[in-house]
Amino acid sequence: MKKTLLSLLLLCATISTTVAQEGEKRQEVGINFSSLNSFGLNYKTGTSKNLWRFSVLALNLNNTESETDDPVRGDDEQFNIGAQVSIGKEFRKDITKNLEFRYGFDVAFAYNNNKFTRDATTFFETERTTYTPSLAGVIGVNYVFNDNLAFGVELLPRFSYTTGDFTETTGTNVINGDISSYAFGFGNNPAQLSLSYRF
Repeated sequence: MKKTLLSLLLLCATISTTVAQEGEKRQEVGINFSSLNSFGLNYKTGTSKNLWRFSVLALNLNNTESETDDPVRGDDEQFNIGAQVSIGKEFRKDITKNLEFRYGFDVAFAYNNNKFTRDATTFFETERTTYTPSLAGVIGVNYVFNDNLAFGVELLPRFSYTTGDFTETTGTNVINGDISSYAFGFGNNPAQLSLSYRF
């Protein structure tokens, strides 16, 4: 019994030491973007070294119209809406006083709808709707301005699978089909910038 009690006390002491080493409790809110028309919000909670990540990413809405006097060429309209949500885990290590290394993973889901219409002598319309689950790694750095403000850059090597459908209408002819693809990417295209407030 004494050995069991001693083992439990040692285990508790080890866990307490590990938790203490992880850092103080922390929450962060921020904005992130990968281009001028692709941005999102993020929330992180945990400790200074180990956080859960929740993001609404790549929220975008575009509508473009072009009108011409040529009835053969016709008028064009393109509409696109999309969003991505993700949840993940992030770990941090100090490099210098103001620089942190970040690594971890995200599980994400994206939705996108794209519709193009040409109202000309021959009416043409195409619409695509896709759903994309993905798994991404997180590799990045934070520059810490002070206790409350940090700027981050991260790369997200990602494996994704896309499924969906499309409809294409030319005059009175309608074609329906399915979409299926997968992709793996690692480069600067999925790079994201972020500005976070810590509290």
